Parts: sequence; C-alpha cells; structure tokens
Amino acid sequence: MKRTHVLFSITAVLLLLALAACQMDRQPTKVGALGTIDQQTAPESSAPQEKTIFEIGDIISINDVVLVVLGWDQPPGGEFNPPDEGKKYLVVDLMIANQGDKSFTSSPVFQMTLKDPSGRKYNLNGRATAAGGGNPPNGEVSPGEVIRGKVGFHVPEDQTNFTFVYEANLIGLGEVSVNLGSTPVAMEPPQDLNLAHQQEIFQVGDQVEISDLVIQVRGVSYPDGTDIVQPRVGYKFVAVDVQLENQGNSTREITSIVQMYLKDASGQKYTFHLGAQSILDSGLPDDELQPGERVRGQIGFQIPEDTSGLIFVFDAEIFGYGKVFIALE
Repeated sequence: MKRTHVLFSITAVLLLLALAACQMDRQPTKVGALGTIDQQTAPESSAPQEKTIFEIGDIISINDVVLVVLGWDQPPGGEFNPPDEGKKYLVVDLMIANQGDKSFTSSPVFQMTLKDPSGRKYNLNGRATAAGGGNPPNGEVSPGEVIRGKVGFHVPEDQTNFTFVYEANLIGLGEVSVNLGSTPVAMEPPQDLNLAHQQEIFQVGDQVEISDLVIQVRGVSYPDGTDIVQPRVGYKFVAVDVQLENQGNSTREITSIVQMYLKDASGQKYTFHLGAQSILDSGLPDDELQPGERVRGQIGFQIPEDTSGLIFVFDAEIFGYGKVFIALE
C-alpha cells in the first residue's frame, strides 16, 4: 500500500511538472522594433541555427513578458570601483513590461546572463551594475507596469560580440537571446508598448486605499542641498511628503526604504537616497502601525535633472495587495 502511495505521488509530481513545462513552452516573438542600427553580428557558426537571435531595439513578447534591450555601454568604474586587471564592465540597459493580468517577479540574478561567442556564460556582477549608475529591473511587476533598469557583468577586456540572455521561466522553456554586437549602443525607449492593461494613476492629495491602509502623498519638494551635501552633477534631490493610516484590525509594518520609490516615464526606478534624506527636517514615514494609527514623514531621492513623468510608487506586495502609483508632475 505504501509503495502505491509513493508511486502515485511521484506520478502526480511528474504530471504537474510536465503541465507547467507545456504551459510555459512558448517561444519568444518579435512584435516590433525601435529602429535599425548598424551592428556587427557575432561570427557565424557552422552549427545549424536552433533559435531566434534578436537585436537591440527589438520589442520581444514571451508569455506575459515584453522585453526590450535598449543598449549597452562599458563604464570605467572610477577610482574606487575599477574592473579587475584584464577585465571590463559591460552594462546592459533594458525594459520589462507585464502584458498579462497577474503580477510576476523579475529577478535579474536568476534570469539574466551574458554569453560570449564560445558559449561561456557570465553572471550578474554587483560592482559592474553599480558602475552603470542605475538600479536593476527587479521586483514585482504589476499588470500593465513597465520597469527599466541596468544590469552589469564583469567580462574579459578583449572579448566582444556578447549575447544577452533572458530566462523568461525558471521551469520550462522560454529563453530570449539578444545580440549586443561589438559597439556600445543607446536607444530611446518606446513611447507605448500597447499593453492590454493600463495602470490606475492617482494624483498628489488623493487618499488611496490598499490593504487596509490609506496612503496619501501630501506634497513634493526639491531641496537645494547644503554646503556639505549636494546632489550629483546633473541630478537633483526630491522629497516626497507621505502619510499612511492603518484602518484595518491588524498591525502593519511600514518600511519606506523597501516599499517606496520613484519611477520616470520610461520605468527607470529611483530608490531612497541617504544624502537627500540627511538634509530633510522630517523623518521617514516608517512605523509599526497599530489599528487606527497614522504616520507621516518625508523620503528623499536623487534623480536626473531632465527626468519627466515622475511617479511615486508604494509597494504593498509584501502584504499581497499590489502597488499604488501616484503622479508627482
């Protein structure tokens, strides 16, 4: 009897895995492009081509994901974060959008790699990503949401013609390969990806309910800095005045550094900035909110001076309730 139960359990697991693989056995499809670019392609192999290799600027659809590689560069890293001798940093700029009706998680560490012409793979490198000056496109992606970010790799200095690889599914098929060519490229992001779902965008002053919380952006300011603390050249500080109230029956833990960030029109993410926060009079809107309790504070950010379409995001995914998007401009 026990052996029958074991065999039944193994069979059930195998069936579930097979079903999952079948559901995710969808090949990537090019649904548009940002334009043509003059790129040298990787050397051709005598082996038969078994999959499609996409190009920078291609708008690629796979499952519920839309992926666009906008380009790449080779930042030097600076005095305090140079690449190792004989190596270089290679940073890829990309967008990910959710064209489905459910949230999914973007995990660059597990889903993104580089391959050289010989097939050797390179994992994400934190130092290289930091040298690129941007945040990686990670975290929950809500239906209709677009996120943009940079991912860095530490590769041999004399190597070129890399392929960027995105694993759409951790179980089953769904690999997207994008030829990066031999020359750094930068393309403007698409204005509209024609996603099936449109996000609801609230305004400053709106009281928005989510997960028994009421969140309200009370105001936005752009502090100049001090003699000691100044924004980076070409950047500016932003301070967002936020109020939250717990209208539920259980305690809610608010951690602004984790749950609050900014996004621009292209989906680029800007997280908490210590320098901006240090010049604010108000503290962070963090608290262990008891039922009926309210907290208000400011959170500081640093963004490029020419940023447009700025949106404040409150992420309630840790409670299982999605996100709130509030336009600041």
